[in-house]
Amino acid sequence: MSKSFSSLLGTAAFLFALLFTAAAVGQYCFLQWKLNNETQSDLRELAEETRDQIAFSDTWNLLGYRRWTEGPAMYVVMAQNGTLIDTHDYLQSMFSHVSLPFPVEYDHPFEFSSDVGEDWTLYVHKLRDGMIILGAHKETVPEGVNALFVSNAARFGASIADAVRTPERAIDEPFDYAVIDQDGIVRFATGGIPLKASPPTIPANPTLLPVTPIKGKIYATFLEPVVSKSHGAVGLISVFEDVTENQRLLRQSNSFNVMVTVLLWLVTVAFYAAYLKRVRRSSISCAQIPFLHEGETVEFKSSLQWDYELRQTNKDLRLAVAKAVAGFMNSEKGGTLVIGMSDAREVLGLEKDYATLDSVKPDRDGFEQALHGILIKTIGKSLCARYVKPNFCSLQGKEICVIAVAPSNEPVSLEWQGASTLYVRVGNSTRPFSLQEALDYARDRWGGPTLRWLRARRPAAI
Repeated sequence: MSKSFSSLLGTAAFLFALLFTAAAVGQYCFLQWKLNNETQSDLRELAEETRDQIAFSDTWNLLGYRRWTEGPAMYVVMAQNGTLIDTHDYLQSMFSHVSLPFPVEYDHPFEFSSDVGEDWTLYVHKLRDGMIILGAHKETVPEGVNALFVSNAARFGASIADAVRTPERAIDEPFDYAVIDQDGIVRFATGGIPLKASPPTIPANPTLLPVTPIKGKIYATFLEPVVSKSHGAVGLISVFEDVTENQRLLRQSNSFNVMVTVLLWLVTVAFYAAYLKRVRRSSISCAQIPFLHEGETVEFKSSLQWDYELRQTNKDLRLAVAKAVAGFMNSEKGGTLVIGMSDAREVLGLEKDYATLDSVKPDRDGFEQALHGILIKTIGKSLCARYVKPNFCSLQGKEICVIAVAPSNEPVSLEWQGASTLYVRVGNSTRPFSLQEALDYARDRWGGPTLRWLRARRPAAI
């Protein structure tokens, strides 16, 4: 697979992963919004219907409300001062600790008027670890109520555990009841036994609360204020809905999207890791150089422009350096060019080259400027900046130049005396390719021929 094609695949994978991540986040947000909106709409409708049935004006008048039989499946109505008005399918989070606004006399019916204007006949039965309270509104007290209180109380058993297991259908219809443990915590309640809880926090506007886990299930809560004609809050309707299944589906959808997103990002990272591994410059330390041999990724040059045979400056030698760099750039792996080292691995250093630098400083900086000038004129400024990194180090007391060359993602032509030539590192030598060889190599190496290196260039002044 060519490097440019790998880069293209990596970019495509990145864009796809990015788009999928955005789509997954959008889908999750939309699904959550839709579920919340549907839940809020359903609960709002139930809460408003309950509020309308209560029909508070200047006082609580609950007679008509008590005759209404269609209310929400799970709800609680409380007055502003904490008096329980009504509840069904009790959840322990509806209210917790309560006090009794009436004196307790066990197993003896008594009359009580609540502070919301309702008259009750109540009966308190003691359990081993708590109590149950049975009650009937004055308008619905059945005949023989005393005997009915006794028989219904007996159905709750002797303990709180027995009482909370008692099904509602086991208790006669006229009676509301509450099960309260010895710590004053309501364990179950249905109807409007006039218990006293902490005053509820009443919001200014109808409000959908965040979902809440309760005993292994998840519930949504909608709060509907009960207001007087003067718009003052006098009570609160809390309607609940079991949304466990909705939340489960939401979590499953989110888990699937997260799994796919993570997989896509892993693929993307793998593409880019492989790509970066291919394009990074080789890293060879100075201490390794004496043990290296010339090969596919390593080449030694005695100098930049000092001719050790002629013992004089020979600027034609610069072409060999440029060819080596271009050959590494066009190769699959890149490579390292060491200047100041003979083919026999003798450390020659750069002092002779420094002395030849007439137009620049005769030192390391001047050498680097000259090297960059040569490569820019023969290969190009942009390509050199991206793929060529010269470094200097000292070996056996002599300075050498180590040029790390990364493989290019496009064909690199070497411009020399008006001709453009593609050089490629093959084995331990740098070879010029003919036009057909260059086309075939470009097709295999980069995924298709590129004409950049075929364009005629003006002769470079070397």
